[in-house]
Amino acid sequence: MKKKVLSMLLVIAMTAGLVMGCSSGVDEGTGEETAGTKSSKSKEDGYTVGCTVYYMTEFVTLMVEGMQSRADELGCDLVMLDAGQDAQNQITQVENLIAQKVDVIIVAAVDSDAILPAIEMCDEAGIPLVGVNMLFNTDEPYHYVGPDDVLAGELEMQNAIDEIGGEGNVVILEGPIGQSAQIQRLEGNENVLAKYEGKIEVLAQQTANWSREEALTLVENWLETFSGEIDAIVAHNDEMALGAIQALEAAGLTDQIVVTGVDAILDGCNAVSDGTLLGSVYQDAAKEGSDAVQKAYDVLEGTVTEKELSYIDMKWITKDNVDELLTTIYAE
Repeated sequence: MKKKVLSMLLVIAMTAGLVMGCSSGVDEGTGEETAGTKSSKSKEDGYTVGCTVYYMTEFVTLMVEGMQSRADELGCDLVMLDAGQDAQNQITQVENLIAQKVDVIIVAAVDSDAILPAIEMCDEAGIPLVGVNMLFNTDEPYHYVGPDDVLAGELEMQNAIDEIGGEGNVVILEGPIGQSAQIQRLEGNENVLAKYEGKIEVLAQQTANWSREEALTLVENWLETFSGEIDAIVAHNDEMALGAIQALEAAGLTDQIVVTGVDAILDGCNAVSDGTLLGSVYQDAAKEGSDAVQKAYDVLEGTVTEKELSYIDMKWITKDNVDELLTTIYAE
């Protein structure tokens, strides 16, 4: 029900944004664009925050809820767009948000390289840009709020290796190739693997694009290809970890192969609680979204001027502490 209501809110926000985009920056007396107008609303009436995300996973849905909550608190309008995992579509969405004359744009990038033209586009339009969740592949400074994905990759790999006794075979389910989370979580995985040279072998690694369904199919294939050889499955997010667990359940192997994930979404936490998922790295999606909107607001207000990367805390969630989440943020 929560997702259905949120979807309706997103549609309403998009529609409202389009209307504001058509009407803002025009002098009602002359019908001409007002020179120097950059915002669709005055500061007194609240800012309009435009946002485009890679696509609406369960994690991103929670992040957007955090964005909406903070926007409401700050008296801002939120225009939310889903890029559908299409990098070119996301650039088009940034262009559309600029045309609507939103005050600031927040981007959870489909691709860390493909998003780079958006930086120049926003600079030319005089609209601040804030990255969230996914880093941009640039040495130029920019505003950002997101996870320490290298640490996340280290935590999930280290705990998987510890569980199998420091030696054995692992497979890695990667995020979409080119996204910063995939790049950095893999870097974290490899940082740990380097300490176990000759003891841990990576039998296979491949993207399942954050998808539970793709991971299910991929792991089914790996179970046939590496029959009896896999000791652990390290997944770059919980959705893929859950797909892996489905494949293991069908094969009757849940008690023989360790699975780890990242995000600690509700389904992931339930899997940790029932013992099918060893653990997951918790990244507070709602806080991440809330902090991104706050940073965007502070940039507009002039209280944040330095472009810097702000990282949220990451925490390893196991059966011992998962109730901290299940009885609080995930409580019915």
